[in-house]
Amino acid sequence: MNGYLKVARRAPLRALLTLTIAQALALPALAQAMDSDATAGDADSAGAATERQASATQLDAVVVTGSRISRLDYESSSPLTTVSREILDETGTSTIEEALNQLPQLGLGANKANAGWGGTGQATLNLRGLGAQRNLVLLDGRRLQPSTTDNVVDVNTIPAALIEGVEIISGGASAVYGSDAIAGVVNVRLKERFEGIRLDTQFSQYAEGDGDTSDVAVTFGGNFADDRGNAVLSFSWTDRQGVDFMARDFFRKNPGGTDFRIQTGTYELGANLPTQEAVDQVFAQYGAAPGRVPVSPTTYLGFNDDGTLFAANKGPFNWRGPEGQLNDTGTQLNNLNQYSLIQVPLERHTAFGRVNYDITDSVQAYSQFSWSGLHSYVAAEGGNTGISVPVSNPFIPDDLRTILASRENPDADFRLHKRFQEAGPRTFERDFDSWQFLAGAKGSLDAINGSWDVYASKGSTRVHEVNNGAVVIESLNKLITAADGGASLCAGGYNPFGLTVLSPECRSYLVAATVSETVFEQEVLEANLQGGLFDLPAGEVRFAAGLGWRRNSYDFQSDRLLQQGGIVGVPAKGSSNGSTGVKEAYVETLVPLLYDKPLVHSLDVGLAYRYSDYDVSGGVETYKVDFNWALTESLRLRGGYQRAVRAPSVGELYVAAETESNGYGLVANGQGDQCDASSPLRAGSNAAQIEALCLAHGIPAELLATYVDTQRESLATRAGNTGLKPESADTYTFGVVWTPEGTGFSLAVDYFDISVEDVIGTLGSSQVLAACFNQDGSNPGYSVDNFYCAQIQRNAETGRIDNIDKPTFNMGSLKTNGVDAQLDWQGEFGNGGKLGVGSVLSWVDKYEVQSVEGGPVYDYAGFVGTLPTWKVTSHVRYAQGPASVGLRWRYIDAMEHSSKVLNPGSTTPSIDAFDYFDLFGGWKFSERFAVKAGINNLLDKGPPQVGGTPGSTNNSTYDIYGRQYFVGFSVKL
Repeated sequence: MNGYLKVARRAPLRALLTLTIAQALALPALAQAMDSDATAGDADSAGAATERQASATQLDAVVVTGSRISRLDYESSSPLTTVSREILDETGTSTIEEALNQLPQLGLGANKANAGWGGTGQATLNLRGLGAQRNLVLLDGRRLQPSTTDNVVDVNTIPAALIEGVEIISGGASAVYGSDAIAGVVNVRLKERFEGIRLDTQFSQYAEGDGDTSDVAVTFGGNFADDRGNAVLSFSWTDRQGVDFMARDFFRKNPGGTDFRIQTGTYELGANLPTQEAVDQVFAQYGAAPGRVPVSPTTYLGFNDDGTLFAANKGPFNWRGPEGQLNDTGTQLNNLNQYSLIQVPLERHTAFGRVNYDITDSVQAYSQFSWSGLHSYVAAEGGNTGISVPVSNPFIPDDLRTILASRENPDADFRLHKRFQEAGPRTFERDFDSWQFLAGAKGSLDAINGSWDVYASKGSTRVHEVNNGAVVIESLNKLITAADGGASLCAGGYNPFGLTVLSPECRSYLVAATVSETVFEQEVLEANLQGGLFDLPAGEVRFAAGLGWRRNSYDFQSDRLLQQGGIVGVPAKGSSNGSTGVKEAYVETLVPLLYDKPLVHSLDVGLAYRYSDYDVSGGVETYKVDFNWALTESLRLRGGYQRAVRAPSVGELYVAAETESNGYGLVANGQGDQCDASSPLRAGSNAAQIEALCLAHGIPAELLATYVDTQRESLATRAGNTGLKPESADTYTFGVVWTPEGTGFSLAVDYFDISVEDVIGTLGSSQVLAACFNQDGSNPGYSVDNFYCAQIQRNAETGRIDNIDKPTFNMGSLKTNGVDAQLDWQGEFGNGGKLGVGSVLSWVDKYEVQSVEGGPVYDYAGFVGTLPTWKVTSHVRYAQGPASVGLRWRYIDAMEHSSKVLNPGSTTPSIDAFDYFDLFGGWKFSERFAVKAGINNLLDKGPPQVGGTPGSTNNSTYDIYGRQYFVGFSVKL
């Protein structure tokens, strides 16, 4: 366990108090919508209409995710994947995100493996790999409180103990649910009524003895007022320990970086070169022959702790630090991974309450409250920068003074590269406090054989972030330039050469903790009406209609140091705020066209239209048409077209400039900074144009011939844009569903085609570089004024990339298509036993990305970082009496390295197909007590190497932790 982890143990006292108040104010609710003897059919209906509707009751009517219309025999017209509570439990995961991300329809969202600089501990879902902001997560068909400025929901705020199941539809659903439902909808369904007391616990641990995760949930529920009402309260606590990067053999192979920004510091000779004689004189003392350390602009000299110098490159020499930190090529290895994690530690508390109460036999009122408190922690290496040091600094080692004095301009400042581990550890601690209150009333309308529902909700998410170990630029400059080395500013001053040790006074002077706070709020008003319009020969024409209003707002406040850009390696991050509002109206109809005809057991057509008026983006229209054609009772076809939109979020519109650290790859892989001397482009047919562009872009002429990009990463800055327009998407689906009666077998196969235009987003750093250097045809004139080149800022002295701007704008398009399939079978096996088999698979034919409108289109299907061509999750489960046992198989198809998309000649190896097996089982001792246990990654399969660097993989695609054991039990009183 990382020694720096400090997770507070906080009881959810605030949640308990707020929940108690909420329930006291809650409106009563109705136990059932309608008398169970009432029929949904019209007594005057004739023929097929009477046959289809006579047995329907409002109590038994079905509402399918993707529609707001209820009907007894209504089945989904959209591709629908269902995940039961039983399947979720058998994964042994402590978060719903971990369980759902095993499904092939989901790409990479935020998860426990995102343990780097920006890791938060939150968990998001990413349908089709189109982005977490392009799918809508609902709770019982209603919007949840967003957790980020992009309106993305942290699914771990959902009360896991009450989850009944999850339904996932692919394709747009904006006409039914509004903005964000471009890739699809994930609807989590909770138990409607709960009686008794239930305790659920689970503990898991990796085979390495780390990553302990504990979950405890307590749920109380019962009826009251002669069963007219029901109330439920559920509390949960999760504690997940971190896992160190260096705790796995695989990751220990990772060199941890190849730059020269080390704690002891390095001097880059640069353009103001010393003489070869002076360098030879100094290094002769260490036993070096003349010329052993060649003088060039790209030569680095480092500082040993005894004041001597070492050659950090050009062949390592005289290194007196720990063995193994210099490799045989002489590149200084700065293993930053020793400070990193591969699992985000967190502590989470949740509370959920719901009250329903009968007002009359046809009207019910309800209220619910949810709260989640999350504390997460990630650690990172110390900040780094290049410092301009005057020759008057008293801490300059004598040997370095000799070399500096031989320069062409001996009085000039020199460049010191330094990583400030002495200020560490640098940590990012975040507290998320999220709540939502919802109240409404609903009831039945006998006149239209329908129902109505009106509700309002309000929610808030508050994020408090503290960054420890931040080096203050102003203080650093004063210490470096002080004639006495800063001794007059703090005890002992500041010696940047060698292993720096700060006195307590200098730590207080140089190091600070920055603080920021963000608040997101959402308010929703919605009124829905659904029922029957009239009868056709094939059945009743049903409809749904409604009005809605929604407001999202956020406010970000940063402290003085962040606002001024006063921290090493972190540009200014100013305060910002904004809000968006929308008024909406929709109508949906379900029209039965044929019933009980040859080759047509039934044929229904669905239509929907929604108009949304956004106060920032203006009015947009969405619509759908779909069909459900049952050829027989067991075989049906389904499909449709949907027009969907996603309006820009408050973050995309208003967020002030904020910065992250982005890697942009190796030139050997066709990525990276093409000004590097080893770039194939500098030896190709356009070498002269590339070199001219590099000079115009800021590479000093004297460095161009031997320029080496030792960083392979830079800061990247993004900011909001109020000129954004909504995204639009066209979705086509077509499928077949086969459920032969009496066989226990079901099969659904669906084709999907999703095309998103005017994509709102930012370019990746590697994309910006590739476009600037015309690797994708975006800069045929090799002009420094090209849009992409203008986003890159270089250091005037070294030529290296300091920052890449990634503006938020309406880019090009995203297109994906493929086939999903879900197969299930359950039947008797053995002496009273039950055998079940299930499989969900996805085949992705295309995943096309067009960065800007009119630009080139690249297909990323089957490349690491998006979705594999094939992904399958299957299981077999056997139950006999109180016992059950099962095996799950997870298959990830072979993939190519993403560098081959832009550079088909890249020699970076492909990744083989991967298979994981999980074993699970349980024993139900009685109706009140049950135990479950299992082993995930049963064969302890390690991750594959992705790219050319040992110890590098795709953390969110492959299992990076190894075998995991879990055990849990539940008690109900």
